[in-house]
Amino acid sequence: MFYIGISAYYHESSIFLTNGININCFIKEEYFTRIKGDKSFPKRSLEFLIKKYSLNEQNIKFICFYEKPFKSWWEIFIYSIKKPLENKKFLSHHLKNFNSSSIFFYTHLNKIIKISKEKILYSSHHLSHCLYGSLYADNIDDYAFVSCDGVGEGETMTVYTINYDNLIKKHWTNFYPNSIGLFYSAITDFLGFDINDGEFKVMSLSSYGSPIYEKEMDKIFDCEQLKINTSYFEFQKNPERSFSDILIKVFGKPYLNLGIKENFQKYSNIASSAQLLLNKSLKNLIFKAKKLTGKKKIVLTGGVALNCKMIHDLSKQNIFEELIVPPSPGDSGSAIGAANFSYFYENKKFLNNVGLFPGPNKKDLNEKFNLNEFFEKISDAESSLETATNLISKGNIITTYIDNTETGPRALGNTSIICNAKDKLAVQNLNEKIKKREYYQPLAPLLLKENFEKYFTIQNSIKKNLFSMGTLCEAKEDLKINYDSIIHIDNTCRTQIIDNKNSFIYKLLRKLSESNIDILVNTSFNISKDPMVFDLFDVYTNMKRMNVEFVIMDKGIFKIKEI
Repeated sequence: MFYIGISAYYHESSIFLTNGININCFIKEEYFTRIKGDKSFPKRSLEFLIKKYSLNEQNIKFICFYEKPFKSWWEIFIYSIKKPLENKKFLSHHLKNFNSSSIFFYTHLNKIIKISKEKILYSSHHLSHCLYGSLYADNIDDYAFVSCDGVGEGETMTVYTINYDNLIKKHWTNFYPNSIGLFYSAITDFLGFDINDGEFKVMSLSSYGSPIYEKEMDKIFDCEQLKINTSYFEFQKNPERSFSDILIKVFGKPYLNLGIKENFQKYSNIASSAQLLLNKSLKNLIFKAKKLTGKKKIVLTGGVALNCKMIHDLSKQNIFEELIVPPSPGDSGSAIGAANFSYFYENKKFLNNVGLFPGPNKKDLNEKFNLNEFFEKISDAESSLETATNLISKGNIITTYIDNTETGPRALGNTSIICNAKDKLAVQNLNEKIKKREYYQPLAPLLLKENFEKYFTIQNSIKKNLFSMGTLCEAKEDLKINYDSIIHIDNTCRTQIIDNKNSFIYKLLRKLSESNIDILVNTSFNISKDPMVFDLFDVYTNMKRMNVEFVIMDKGIFKIKEI
């Protein structure tokens, strides 16, 4: 019997299917539509799963949606209707989009597959976040589960405990509009980046500045009481702009123009000040969670948890014994949490850890693709290791399309673009010409777990997050001497370690170490603003657009053909 979790309608629509034993499959709708962050009902993802697993009324135990739709719509409506004239633009938008909201989840579902209403469950938004995060805790009884995001069901922060005695308890909730997530998104918007996509750019930019606007930020968001000053914002009353004229009076023109140095420094300082406020707010949220639950270990989830700089900065303050961030803490990962809710509902126990790669295997995605028409094989699977080592040692930038797909937004080696981190020219070309990233965005190093302490330092309390690239760490002298091109301006790196001896990337790193190459640069296999590649059509298209020649596949190494 299958348990299915679905997240949709807000950001990064996704589905997770499991039988609770040996089958796990996680898919984002953006893989099929090629619209990054696609929030629509995951029609194509569901159709893929129906075909692959022959899904029907008989073999589906439950389908669980990741939040309670009417509550989610109603809570925002009730807040807005209290000041109808002030919030009329938002109210009009909210009412106009009623028919496309999650309230019609069952209707949309039933168009794709006929399922009785008795098999439909609804988890709570923040509980879905936490139940996903719980899969990565060693012993859930030891942890407080903290969720922090923009908003879900009118809630912006929650504290739960989850234990093996079948008790799920909510200890505290913060309510809309008091959202540190929406605050950070508004700053993202102010600095000229896209909300729900550009927050990581603000995080990177913050390292170039100083928090000289700390006092101004403290007036905008009270990090002690976790309360927002809505006069600085319009996200609650205007769907077209997230910040108000009052914020503009404080910080000036709301546009990032990197061609003007003085503006760049100013906006870096704004980003740094916003980052500091985020750190202070999360510190107080964690203190609250510890006090309410008596737990010293934290699982932090929700979209805010993607801020890996914050995770690193908090770890240095020694306010927790351990902090774990799951690999996909935003809404898409909540599909896994919703499936966990349905599994618990039926079995009174929780799912096992689904790992870092619960996506479909690449071999299941390309039945219609004529590989020989578009690619030339230059190495079979048996000699791939030797060939890849030679290519990388000679300065080539190569892509990977192997095994199962990653869960979260960060490529972890199976769907990546990699190069020798020691080769400054290759690193520069990867960052500027291939990925076309802004110069203030660092690239991520990938290395064997056994080599980590030679090059980096990190607090033990957050070390587990290195496997999913969920935190920063600090560079040691050996890294500065040999791999200085991957070090961010604040002496940090968003590092990934690997210890799976059966994986190709592990074997490749071991082989490269014989040539004195311990670290690869690892970035996601996609063009900027596009989702990661999903099938071989995407692989070919992206390689052509990026002018990359080589791809590692399970069948061997291939070179793109000129057509």
